[in-house]
Amino acid sequence: MEYLPLVSIITVVYNGEKKIEQAIQSVLGQSYKNIEYIIIDGGSKDGTMEIVKKYQDQLRWISEKDEGISDAFNKGIKIASGEIIGIINADDWYENDAIEHVVKNFQGNDVIYGDMRMWGNEKIEFVVKGNHEILKDEMTVNHPTVFIAKACYDKFGLFDKSYRCAMDYDLLLRLKVNNCRFKYVPKILANMSLAGFRNT
Repeated sequence: MEYLPLVSIITVVYNGEKKIEQAIQSVLGQSYKNIEYIIIDGGSKDGTMEIVKKYQDQLRWISEKDEGISDAFNKGIKIASGEIIGIINADDWYENDAIEHVVKNFQGNDVIYGDMRMWGNEKIEFVVKGNHEILKDEMTVNHPTVFIAKACYDKFGLFDKSYRCAMDYDLLLRLKVNNCRFKYVPKILANMSLAGFRNT
């Protein structure tokens, strides 16, 4: 029987009206359809929520003040129902077959990740390739391409709210030292805007 697990995708956003629709459409337009999409908004003051509400029949959302990005990630994970969880930032977007490739590779693994295309001024600047083998020395697994089994969050914990940055590195190291099974998919799964990267 074909393996078609529910995949939960989480986007956290605060005042992201310029890019949020691109992220939303990249999730809702996936070739793989068994997806639960959750948006965690930190109480945006711009037009972010007006855009989100255009799609509210196709996703779930929460809009309230939070304690930072790790807290927002954790809110999404706690309400996620999927066996697999991915997180895509509001100014990033998936390739349209990204989740299909993740699901094909997930059985027998705990963490799936791939490559990420970096964009600047509407053109491709470079591609960042992931490598979990050297994770103990440097952050080489690109967060927007990462998909983690919900069972791993349940067993090893969520994002550490004390971190204002590198919370994803902390989490991945925790999973690595606890012998979670990582698998690299040699394919571009996600795209990142260099403008958003420089503003984080």
